[in-house]
Amino acid sequence: MDTFERLLKVCDAVFEGQIDISVIKPETLLREDLSINSIGLLYMAMAVEEEFGIKFNNDDFIDIKTVADVIRIIEGKVS
Repeated sequence: MDTFERLLKVCDAVFEGQIDISVIKPETLLREDLSINSIGLLYMAMAVEEEFGIKFNNDDFIDIKTVADVIRIIEGKVS
């Protein structure tokens, strides 16, 4: 399973069916397209940290706008 597929699994678990993961693409905007608020991003970040065995820094969230941004950060920390 690649990073994108694992991230979709995390989103499905965190948002418990509130987000249709079948429409998520790398270019999908987290806030605008998926309506994820700050609290949702926090829960998602915690679940991503657990799934991938990484730790986010506060600065990581400055540039996160899309799913691809999340993948880029994950892959930068896993590598």
